[in-house]
Order: sequence, then C-alpha cells, then structure tokens
Amino acid sequence: MNLSVSMITFQGAAYVKAQMDSILGQSIPVHEIIVCDDGSTDGTREILQHYAANYPQIQLYLNKKTLGTVANMQQCLRLTSGDMLFLADQDDVWEEDKVEKTIAFFEKNAGIDAVFSNATLIDEAGKKTAHRSLWDIIGFPFSEVSLTEFIQRVDNVVTGAGLAIKRDDAFLLNDIPSLPGLLHDGWIGLYYASQNRLAANPEKLFRYRIHAKQQVGGEMVEIEKIRAFNMALYDGIPVMKDFATWKSSMKRLYTNLDLPYMNKAKIQEQIEIYAAYGKTYFQLRASLYLFGKAIS
Repeated sequence: MNLSVSMITFQGAAYVKAQMDSILGQSIPVHEIIVCDDGSTDGTREILQHYAANYPQIQLYLNKKTLGTVANMQQCLRLTSGDMLFLADQDDVWEEDKVEKTIAFFEKNAGIDAVFSNATLIDEAGKKTAHRSLWDIIGFPFSEVSLTEFIQRVDNVVTGAGLAIKRDDAFLLNDIPSLPGLLHDGWIGLYYASQNRLAANPEKLFRYRIHAKQQVGGEMVEIEKIRAFNMALYDGIPVMKDFATWKSSMKRLYTNLDLPYMNKAKIQEQIEIYAAYGKTYFQLRASLYLFGKAIS
C-alpha cells in the first residue's frame, strides 16, 4: 500500500521545517510527499527546495499564480498517487506514529474511508498550551452524539490537518465547491459523512499549533460554552442567553442550510423552532423592559 501526504504552503517559513521533519520521521514511512506552495515570499520556497533536493519522496510544486486554500489543496490531492492520502498543514507537528496508528484505525473499522484525529495544542514555540485538545476548541462532543448527524445538522468538526482518506478517484475528480465558510476539510467531512464513511479517532496524533498568523483556528474559547452551544443546535434547543447569541445561532443555521450534503429538513425544523421561540422570547423581554421603565 502506497502512502501519500498532501500539504499546501503559504508564508510558512517559521514552522514548515518542524512539520517536514515530523512527516519524514514517521515509524511507517510515507512513499510520497506532495507540496504545493501558493506564492510564498518569506523563504518557505527555499526551505522546501532544500528538502526536495535531499529527499526524493518529496515533490514540490510552485504555483505560478495564487490559487487560494481550497483550489491549492484540490490540486495537491489530485497530484498524489497513493492508496491512502494524509492531509497536512504547514505549521503543525505529527506524532511519530501518526501514520502507523491511522493505518491501524482503518484496519479495525471496515467500511470507513475517511478518518480525522484529535490533536494536542502547542504554542508558537512548540510547547503544550494546556490540557485541552483540538476537539475542545471546536466543541466536538465526541462519543455523545452521532458524528454523521452532528456534521449534517450542526457544523463541520473535521480538521484537515488530522484527516486521512482512502483513495477515491470519483471524489478527487469532482471540484470542491467555492462556498462561503466551507473549506476543503468541511467539504470532505460532509462528503464522507453523508455516505456514513467517515469516522473520528480520539487519539491525539499530531500537535496543532496555535499562533497569530494561522488561517483557521486561533483564539481559544471556553470549552463548556462552545460545547453547550453546539449541543443546543444539535438538539434543536434555542440558545437564548442574549440576542447576539440567538442571532449568531440563526446565522449559523441559515448558512448550513445552503451547504451541500446537510440535513436540510432537520435544519429547517430547527430554524422554525428558533424563529418562533425567539420572536416570543424577545418580544416578552422588550415588553417587560418598557413596562419597567413606565412604572419607574
């Protein structure tokens, strides 16, 4: 079985060495590492050219024009030839047994063609930031809900940096759509979840770097709040702490309604519940406020 890594880069000079070394140092070596740089000017290309010159399994492609995250990853995936494809971010660090444990996961879970793992959080210097994990940031209630239902009714919880897929030429031939709020990992998650071919591995198989310049991720949030918010959406329970929260949840539902492979009937049902309850709730609050002012 041939193993491929698909990694896109852009202005990643500060961290790309650590990531490349971690991929090259796997307990089960990968056969090819496809890297597509999207116009870096900070020294990333020179670093990658040095690696490519010293490691024949690395194939480096320097984009002549900027493609953007989704199109660049689409291109990068299509350039792979392996039977199993690992997606990688330029600024993370793989645990040395990431490939080995991912292969073992697939072997134990027949019928699964895509899997994403959890991750340890590290700071810019590579030190662990807390006892929290990547899934704590996104509020993914692993083991408490159906993965497929959660993704199709609430939101994407698939982080591309932890994703591996079995080769699927039909999937690779189809273009990933350019839609607001939907990156390649979200599309892959929806695609495989809709066919019950996606699984979540709670093992922390890589180190997810939190830093100021990363495109996705960033600022930590309070775990219980985001988990409660996600579970409320999942259960169709209106989040009525304040108008801003309600408005945010409504926006999230309407956005997800437009995404492919989402459970549109269930989301529409949740929208109607939120709209009806919100109208009554906030009208009542406004009435009480005006009544209070009138008698004060």
